[in-house]
Amino acid sequence: MKKKLLITIYSFLFLNLFSVQAEPFSFYDTLMPADSELQEQIKTIQQVDKNLENIIIALRLKAKEDVSNKDAKIDLASFLLKKVYLQRDYPYDKNEELLLEAYDLLQNNYYLETTWGDIFSKAKDYENAISHYEAALILNPEGINTVGLCGIAYLNCSNYEEALTKFDLYLKKYPDDCKVLFYAGKCCFGLEDYEKTIEYCEKALEFCKSTGLKDEIEELVMKAKERVASTEGFTQDEDSRFVITFAGDSKEELGDLTSDMLNDIYDDITRVLNFYPDVKINVKFYRTDDYYEKTSWGWSAAQTSGITVEVPLSSSYRNEDSVKGLLAHELTHAVINLKTKGHHAPSWVHEGLAQYTQYTISYGTPEKIRPDRENVLQKDFIDEELYIPLDKVPSYMRSSNRRDVSRAYVASYIAIRCLVDNYGEQSIDKLLTAYGEGKGIKDAVKEATGTSYEKFQKEYKGWAGNL
Repeated sequence: MKKKLLITIYSFLFLNLFSVQAEPFSFYDTLMPADSELQEQIKTIQQVDKNLENIIIALRLKAKEDVSNKDAKIDLASFLLKKVYLQRDYPYDKNEELLLEAYDLLQNNYYLETTWGDIFSKAKDYENAISHYEAALILNPEGINTVGLCGIAYLNCSNYEEALTKFDLYLKKYPDDCKVLFYAGKCCFGLEDYEKTIEYCEKALEFCKSTGLKDEIEELVMKAKERVASTEGFTQDEDSRFVITFAGDSKEELGDLTSDMLNDIYDDITRVLNFYPDVKINVKFYRTDDYYEKTSWGWSAAQTSGITVEVPLSSSYRNEDSVKGLLAHELTHAVINLKTKGHHAPSWVHEGLAQYTQYTISYGTPEKIRPDRENVLQKDFIDEELYIPLDKVPSYMRSSNRRDVSRAYVASYIAIRCLVDNYGEQSIDKLLTAYGEGKGIKDAVKEATGTSYEKFQKEYKGWAGNL
C-alpha cells in the first residue's frame, strides 16, 4: 500500500510572496504616413481633438475615392493608430473599431499588430496581446521592442520559459536594461532557478538608477538566496503538469503517491474552474523546520505564491483525504492565478474557491465544512448573523485573533457556496474570466450573476440562514 503524505493540517493561507505583474514599456513603434507632409503633421498631434478627427475624415474620403491607392490606405491607417495610441488608457472596446478599420486597410502589418498588442497589454489581456505580438514578430523578427513587450505579456501569464526566451533575445541588443534584467530574474525565480535569478538581478543592480526599482530587485535577490539556502539536498520529479521538488529522501516515500494524487486533484480543479493551464505548476515539499523558518505564518499548513505551492513535511497526519484537501486548496490558488492572468482576485474569491474544492475532495461534497470551522459557521454566522462585508475579508485574515481569521475563511466559503447554489457552478468560470479580462470585482460579479455586487452581498448574508 502506498505511503501517505506526512503533513500536519492546521489552516490554509494564500500568500502573494512573489508578484508576477510586470509593467509594459512605453509604446515605441509607430506607423508613419506615406505622404511626407503628413509625416511631419502626425508628429505634432498630441491629443484627440477636432483637428485629428478632421484629418481622419479627409483621409477616409481620399481612401474611399481610390481604393487601389496603397499610400492613401497607409496615410489613413497611420492616423487611426495615432488616435488609438492617444486613447491607450481607454477601455479596449473604445479602440476596437479603430483597430479593425486599420486592419481592413493594412492586413499583415507589423505596426498594426504591435499597436494592437499594446492595447491588449494596457487592458491586461495578455493572452490576446501575445497573439498580436507574435504575429508582429513573424512580420518583423528584428522588432526588438516588440520582443520585450511580448516577453512581459508572457511573464504576466506566468509562462516563464517563453518570457525568458524573449528577454534574453532583447538583452542581446540592450544588455544594460536593468528592468528587463529584473524581469528575466523574475522568470528564473518562477522556474525555481534561484542561482540564475541572483545572476540576472545582481547585473540589473549594476545599471539601476531608480531607488524604488532597486529595492524591488534587492528584495528578489534576498528571496532567491533564501531559497538557495533552503533547497539544498532536494530531488525533483517532473511530468506534463507539475514540477515536484522533495526535501531530503522524502521522494522515496512520497514520489509515486504524490504524482498520482496531484494529477487526480488537478483534473477535479480544472473542471470546476473550467481552465486548463499550459504551464507547469511547481509543488515543493520542505522539511518542516525549513518551512516554518521561511514563513512568518507559524500556523499555516501550506502556502501558494504565483504558481508555486509550498508544503511542509511533518511526522503526523490526519488521513489521506485531508492531505488531498490541503493540496486541492493550494492548487486552486495556483490555477486561479493563471486563469486571472496576473490580476490578483479578491481574497474572498481565492479562499472561498479553495475551500470549495478542498471540501469537495476531502469529504466528497462542498456542503461539509472543516470540523474546526463548524462552530464559527453556526455561532457567528447562523445564530448571531455576524456577517463580514466581503471587502473586509483581507483585514480579518491579517488579524492576530484566530477567531477573526476563521470568520474570514467561513465568510469566503459562504459567499462561494451562495454563488454556486444560486447561479450554478458555471458562475465560477464567468466570475474568474471577467476578472481575468481586467474587470473590477463589481463588474465580474455582474457578469457571473446578472445582479449587482451590492445585491449579491445581501444574498450571501441571507444564504447561511437557510441551512
